[in-house]
Amino acid sequence: MKDSAYVTDFFYFAVRRDKKDGNDVLLYSSGVNLDRFLPMMKGRLGLGSNPILSGLQLVKYDLCRLALLKGAVPRDQHGPAGPPDVTLSEGAWYVERLLIENPFRILPEEIVAFCVDGYVRRVAACSLQKYEAPDSLLPPGEMQAQLHTLCKAA
Repeated sequence: MKDSAYVTDFFYFAVRRDKKDGNDVLLYSSGVNLDRFLPMMKGRLGLGSNPILSGLQLVKYDLCRLALLKGAVPRDQHGPAGPPDVTLSEGAWYVERLLIENPFRILPEEIVAFCVDGYVRRVAACSLQKYEAPDSLLPPGEMQAQLHTLCKAA
């Protein structure tokens, strides 16, 4: 099992292996750069109802459900703003973290792909521009270019 990360200037999802009390665990961290997405929202929604922020929360809840279905135990995790091996772009970041215990039937790369897909679909649904979420996971650079165009056009 190897660590996995998907990083753009707009959002990131990262999962790394760790130990807790001698047992294998996964540390999940995700974040969204609120400043980068502001043009997409055009001030039409408040922070509490902003789908850019709430979309990240909903993806975390979906991940909790997936983990439970695979026999793992998700728990809230508190810590620094981002994972230690991910450099974040400048801006205001909203971050979600999760500790996953008993992760034997779920892989870091599976988690990252699941979360990126779920988040991009939520972003596409709230876009003022006509934007279809890709059918397959794009490389981070291509995703970043699409989001940059989408937010700039808004």
